[in-house]
Amino acid sequence: MIGNSQEMADRRAHRRYRAGDGAYAALSPDSSKVGPIVDIGMDGLCFRYIVHADQPKEPVETHIYVGDNGFYLEKMPYETVEDVEIDNPSSLSTIIMRQRRVRFVGLSSNQKAQLQYFIAHRTSEQTDLRAR
Repeated sequence: MIGNSQEMADRRAHRRYRAGDGAYAALSPDSSKVGPIVDIGMDGLCFRYIVHADQPKEPVETHIYVGDNGFYLEKMPYETVEDVEIDNPSSLSTIIMRQRRVRFVGLSSNQKAQLQYFIAHRTSEQTDLRAR
């Protein structure tokens, strides 16, 4: 499902926070779709990843893994909200970058508590993307 980023920000119920350096998300421990977290909140996150030309087709993933210097959230159930190609900062590079936005679904109370801890201790400033 692809949508307009501003429309999604308008519908967002929870604040988003900038993830600290070293915070990464992956679709599974063995996934090639791994990259830095752009922002994260109680309802979901956004991360960027590099598309590899020889990347095999991966099965549809239903969980996301979040890690940051020894802190690890595993098997966070989610659904994809948006997955779009983004501009590469280097016009000379042939690397294809994508950005994926996901919404967490069906988190257990333990997963919610771990996510709250991650947000409180592993993020910096709040972004301005929030439901109005």
